[in-house]
Amino acid sequence: MLMTIMLAVTAAQALASPPAPAPSVEPSPAAPSDEQRIAQSSSLGQILYAFDRAAWVSTDALRATAPKQQLTGSGGYIVEPIDMQTLHVTYYHGDTAHAQAFFVADVRNGKVEQKTLLDQPVALTPRQLTLAKARDIAAQRAKERAYKPCTPSPFNTVVLPSRSGGPVAVYLLSAQQDAGTYPLGGNFRVIIGPDGQVLASRPYSVRCINMTAPKLPAGAKPVGFVVNDLLDPVPTEIHVFASYSMHMSIFVTTPDHRLWKVQGAAITPVDRK
Repeated sequence: MLMTIMLAVTAAQALASPPAPAPSVEPSPAAPSDEQRIAQSSSLGQILYAFDRAAWVSTDALRATAPKQQLTGSGGYIVEPIDMQTLHVTYYHGDTAHAQAFFVADVRNGKVEQKTLLDQPVALTPRQLTLAKARDIAAQRAKERAYKPCTPSPFNTVVLPSRSGGPVAVYLLSAQQDAGTYPLGGNFRVIIGPDGQVLASRPYSVRCINMTAPKLPAGAKPVGFVVNDLLDPVPTEIHVFASYSMHMSIFVTTPDHRLWKVQGAAITPVDRK
């Protein structure tokens, strides 16, 4: 799954880059086809899961390594791809203006391969600082737009870095509280330009949707969850992310009454006949 990291980051960059205004004498750019949207959802959903997983397992490594006094106070983390299979996670203390990295971990195939508690904190690199600022800007946008998670915990934040200094995509995701229930509502995306301005933002649902696994007879397994998407013509990266997280298929009904099956990165139409 992590073999798609760089492909997905490229897709994120394309998503984050709004088309240039067309001259008035030319027609507006055509909307993406269903095939293009599906490919984008698949790539972005995989990278969201990979980045979120890297943050999860590296946080466990941090808690097992750092003294308790280093686990308090303001700060955050940044996830960066360093090759086709490895994600580098940097944890920092302080607000963005004074951020100092103190712990780093490399995550490969969803597991921590290397971790280091720095002897002396160091300043973030310019690239890391850009991502940390994007995280803060997205949080401010969430306050302005009253974006709220659908669970009691704060948002899980995934910042997708740009490969060439372009816009950054920040996802604000409702945190899963237990293994049996997954929040498919309360998820948002904020696109931030190189100058720190918000270019676009959106919700992925109109209400909270908490999917709870049913209690079934011994030996029985659920086929998947069914959810209505009122905002998109095809399943989104959030459905792909959720399918990976739940280890289960998700069946999505779109506004045109089509039914889709999302199983990991695979998004396919379902014949209702």
